[in-house]
This record gives sequence, structure tokens and C-alpha cells, in this order.
Amino acid sequence: MVLQSIRDRLTGILAIFILGILVIPFAFVGINSYFTASGENIVARVNDRDITFTDFTRSYTNYRRRMQSMLGASFDPAQFESLVARRQHLDALIDEELLRQTTQSIKLEVDDERMAREIRSIPSFQLDGEFNLDVYLARLASQQMTVKQFERDLRAQIIMSQLPNSVLSSSITTDSELREFVALQDQKRDFRTVLVPPMRDENAAQPEASVIQAYYDANPLSYQTEEMVVIEYLELNVVDIPAGSEPDEDFLKTRFEQQKGRFISPEQRLVSHILVELKADADEASKETARQQAQDIAQRARAGEDFAGLAREFSDDIGSAQFGGDLGWMEPDIMSQSFEDAMYGLSLESPVSDPVQTGFGWHVIQLRDLRPASGMSYEEARATLVREHQQEEAEREYLDRADRLVDLIYEDPTNLDSAALELGLDVRYAGPFTRSGGEGVAANPDVVQAAFSDLVLLQSSVSDPVDLGDDHIVMLRISEHLPVAVKPLDDVRDEIANRLQTDAELEIARIKVETLLAALAEEGAELEAISEQSGYEVIDTPLATRRNFIPDRTVVEAVFRLKAPAEGETVTMVVEAQNGYALVVLASVTPGSLEQGATLNELQYKRQIANAAASIEATGLMRQLRENASVEIYEDRLK
Repeated sequence: MVLQSIRDRLTGILAIFILGILVIPFAFVGINSYFTASGENIVARVNDRDITFTDFTRSYTNYRRRMQSMLGASFDPAQFESLVARRQHLDALIDEELLRQTTQSIKLEVDDERMAREIRSIPSFQLDGEFNLDVYLARLASQQMTVKQFERDLRAQIIMSQLPNSVLSSSITTDSELREFVALQDQKRDFRTVLVPPMRDENAAQPEASVIQAYYDANPLSYQTEEMVVIEYLELNVVDIPAGSEPDEDFLKTRFEQQKGRFISPEQRLVSHILVELKADADEASKETARQQAQDIAQRARAGEDFAGLAREFSDDIGSAQFGGDLGWMEPDIMSQSFEDAMYGLSLESPVSDPVQTGFGWHVIQLRDLRPASGMSYEEARATLVREHQQEEAEREYLDRADRLVDLIYEDPTNLDSAALELGLDVRYAGPFTRSGGEGVAANPDVVQAAFSDLVLLQSSVSDPVDLGDDHIVMLRISEHLPVAVKPLDDVRDEIANRLQTDAELEIARIKVETLLAALAEEGAELEAISEQSGYEVIDTPLATRRNFIPDRTVVEAVFRLKAPAEGETVTMVVEAQNGYALVVLASVTPGSLEQGATLNELQYKRQIANAAASIEATGLMRQLRENASVEIYEDRLK
């Protein structure tokens, strides 16, 4: 809408001037380039299908928003601006397209009943833990999606997941793999440690100015300020637009009649079913056999046999059979027409249907309970109708103002003042903030990206509209740019002096441990004796596992990287500790083993191994699909 207004209002002298500019390149390049330029919008071609820059941008923007929601304050916008990150996302889209093409070629499908179960299980479509049709429709409407669009996309997603899920679920763990994994994972090591913390030299003088200067000159990247900006911006938000007057009663009553379905919940039916599956190309004899089997099941159910037991025994619907055929609460327009006709023809007095044929075979349906239709009267719905009408009016006013804001900025993209004056907006400020973001509006990654874009940062222009949510935009420009700079030496002098002192203390500790190691190498030397002479304690750690934190997590990790000692010997090493250095003496290594009766641990380890193998197999599947496909990537178009 905003960009449309630019085109609609390019009239008069301004339009003639721009048209005159465009004529020149057309005269040299030729009209044919206009029709072939669309190819430049392609970022990848997978066999005969294209991934456009528009597709990529939409997907990448949604991905960034999901990551921001997941990471919260840890979200770093700079990580998502690199070509590497964008290329990785493009690879994911290519893999997705390869899976889509493969599942189409082998004709994988998802039946309507599976679709219905998947939709009913989505928490965002539920009210009080149960699927609610009104919530479902409202959620889709808020995302500007129709039921047909959503179900088409969901069906494609389920179909696409079937192939990799089959690979993942088929992975197994052999007994030898389990033994080798446990032997390594649950390995135990006996070792002794002498920890030497950083040691201060009381006679050492403070670092001289020349030493501090030399360190400062040698490590300029360690003492840089981050690039920062201060922005000024105009914010347009529908919530700031006053509500209009109430519409008249005739208008509200007409709207209520037009949207009655929103305010009245249809009758719901709690239903179970038994499916006798039938292939689409089955002959007449097979169809009749399946129908007769369904008829027999229906008669047994009417005679008093437990319907759930019959479903578990006879139903070919894998998803519902284990639950006694339960399909949950059903509403209109979810199942096929013949299924719904039969379902709504049942009553609690006559709850079992005759066999009903659909594209999947013959069904026997049981009605277990029903909820009558319920809803709101006009008087009850009136407040909602008034509020929605006023919201629509506010949205129309917002769109008009957004169009005008873009027009005004387009006319003069170097400042915000004239647009602020005409639209009655305040020029606001945010910052300084870095590429990691700041507070307020600067916490939004799209705002940060716009502030550090070439258009705003290098060309000193006002940004394109930045979407902050539903009917909420900002347009911004740089008020002040604070580039990367090395901090003055006086600002970091104490920091460098402390760093030099810490390094010196660590070096003393390292030398001390090296001295202990040399003493231990002498014939007849004992670890306790040489440690005691130096004033240190020997820490014994028997049967340590990889999860040990004693005596020091860093030391334990180093110990498990050491080569196992030969029989009757030890391995001695100086290793870095979390705070200082350590002399380590590794005495023995005991392979891990599963204790008898440790069924839970065995299952957990098998799952870990199977999951790792499944990940490798899934990667191999994608590699094979890539090798057998024609994939062209236009990486230069991702920038």
C-alpha cells in the first residue's frame, strides 16, 4: 500500500522528468532487457524450479524474527547480516525444494483424517485444551491466510517431513556400537593433581609506562570502541490514531447478519470411526468385500460390542486405531462430504452408521456425544462490532497517513522535519547504539539493520519504512555517527596494567609447575614430598568421569585428552587450570561398562547413538539428492 502510493502520485512534471531519465538507458540497452531483467531476481535454480530473491527475503526475514524471539537479549543482528549466514539459509531453502520435488516424484500423500488430527492438535487453534473453529479462523485471518492456503501449506509440510522422518526413525544401534560408546563415554580415570594458582611477585614494580605503551600499540583491536549511531525517527502507529464515532444501528445489524457465523458456534459432535481401507484402483469385487467387512463391523457394534475394541482390532487408520478410533470433537467442513453427511445423520439413540465410502475406503462411524450450536445475540455482539468498525476506520486512516509519510519523505529524503510538521508527528531520538542494538525502538533488529544500511549510513538518506508489527512503522535517519576508534591510552591504562600483572602472575605459576615437573622426573622423587616442600597439596581423584568438576573442570577436560598410560606407568603433564596451572599425574584408565540391570541407561545410550547415526544418514540423504540434481546458485544476488 505504501509503495503503491508512490506510483499513484508520480504525476505531473515530476513524472515527466523521471520518464525522461528512463528513456535514455532504454534507448541504449533496448526494450528486450526490460523483459529479461526478471531473471536477475533468481538466487537459485533447483532442477527446473526457481528460488527468487523475493522468496528468499521473505523466508530470511521470518527466520530472523524467529531467532530474535528465541534468543531474546542474546540476539545479535550483526550475525545475520553476513553473506555466510544468508548463504546458509539459502542452502536450507534449496534442501527444502529438493525434498519437495522428491516427495512429489514418489507421490507421497497425506489423507484428510491425518490433516484434521494435525490441525486439531495445534495449541494455537485450541480453547481450553480443545480445538475451536472460531479460534482457528481468527488465527488464520490475523495472518492474512485463507483456510485453503493454510491447509495446502500444512499438507506440503507434512508430506515433506515424511521422507527425512522415515530416515530418522529407521536408524538403529548395534550391540558393538553400544559397547564402544559406553566404554568411551563412561570411561573412568585415576589421577593426582597439584594446583598452583597465580602468584604475585611482591618485589615486582608496577608496569612501566613504556611497557604499557608497547602493549597498547601491539593490541589496538583489543581496545577499540564499537561503531555506534544516534538516529532520529518518525513513528506511525495505528494505536495512536483516535477511535472514530460509532456507526449507526442499521450498519451494525447488517454487519451482524453478514458475519453471523463468527458469533455462533456450530454444533459439535464427538466421533469415533473404523476404517476398512480400499485402494483407489480396487476392482468391484474388492470394493464389495471391503463394504461387507464394514457392514459386519457395524452390526457387531450395534449388537453391543465395544466400538473402541473393534477399532483397535479392525481399523486400518493407524493414527486413530490405537485410541479406539477416536477423532475428537468434529465440526462442519473438516471431513469429506459423505463422511459428514453420515456423521450428522446419527443420533445418540442410534449412534452407529452404516458403512460410508470415501476416497480412503469404507468407514463405520460412531457418535459418542454432541454439543448443540451456541452463540451471541446481536445485543451481545454489538460491542465487538463497534470496536472492529472503529479499528477498521483507524487502519484506513493509518494507511492514508503512511502513504502520505512515504510521499513526503520521497520528495525530500534528507530530513524528517517537513513530514513531521505536516502529519503532526514528533521527531524522536534513539541511541547511541551499536550493531547489537540498544533500547526502545533500537532493540528491534530491523531498525538496527536499517540504521546501519548503506542507504542510511553512507548515503545519509531516510530509510525505507521499517515494519514494527501490525500497522506500526518507523522511518529513520542518522543523527550522529560514531565510527570505530581506538580508545585513548589514558582511558585503558589501568586495564592494561592489570592485564600485564595478571599475565605475570600466571607466568610465575607456570614456571613453578614446570619446576615441580622437573623435580618429579628425578629418580626416586615422590609427588607428595616435592609438593610438600613447595607448600602445595596433592589432590587425589580416583575413578573420575567426564562429568567431574573436581579438582577443576578445565583440568578434568585436559586429563581426558591425555593418552592412556602403559601398564605400571604414569603420564605426567603440565596443564592450564581455570585459575593458574596444574601438574597432573594420570595413573590409570578404566573403560566404561553398563551395569547389570541398567536398562534406562542402555535405552538412553542407544537413543543417543541412533540419533547421531540418523543425523549422519539424513545429511547423506540430502547430499545424495544434491548430487543427483541440477543446482545453480547466484550468490552475488544475496547481498
